[in-house]
Amino acid sequence: MKRSPAIAGVLTALTVLCVATTATAQRGSAAMREKRRAYNEQFVNKPAPPFALADLSGGTARLEDFRGKVIILNFWFSTCGPCRQETPALMRLYDVYRDQGLMVIGINLDEILIPQHEGALMGKFLKTFGVNYPILVADRKVFDAYGGVPVQPTTFLIDRDLTVDRIYWGAFPGSAFDRSVRPLLAGEAQLPKAAGAPSRP
Repeated sequence: MKRSPAIAGVLTALTVLCVATTATAQRGSAAMREKRRAYNEQFVNKPAPPFALADLSGGTARLEDFRGKVIILNFWFSTCGPCRQETPALMRLYDVYRDQGLMVIGINLDEILIPQHEGALMGKFLKTFGVNYPILVADRKVFDAYGGVPVQPTTFLIDRDLTVDRIYWGAFPGSAFDRSVRPLLAGEAQLPKAAGAPSRP
């Protein structure tokens, strides 16, 4: 059966469009992988950048205050969909391991990423989820110190000596955090990473 010139032309155009779209996606994916590699290289196996940030009670919390703990440092903002998906897993993780020396710290980026809301959405977020771990409010200094946090959420796993063990680029399930946290809490060598787990440079 012969195709009309018009149909053949449309099919050809669609094929070209699909090829072009795929190539663009591949280039974008490659660019993102390179960005992630460079970000990891900047921080992993190096001391975590120090900070002194306001907490929700009006006090100041410093990274140094948590030396001796295994720290999950989670950068997030209130209208971030993946952040909302990830928060319950972080809460469960904190419940399970807090007595073994795990500290989960949320660093809220609302004042930097969505300043027009003047912080009003953070309270709603925390009330909705009943967040059980400390929340600190990011300033420009910590935002810049942590490389501009190019993806949200971004989570740093920091060992007891305040060295960055690994970085979670985007949202991850609780099981991924669990696999990495347990050996650090026990002082063991790192377990082999499962497929899809965040990698070191």
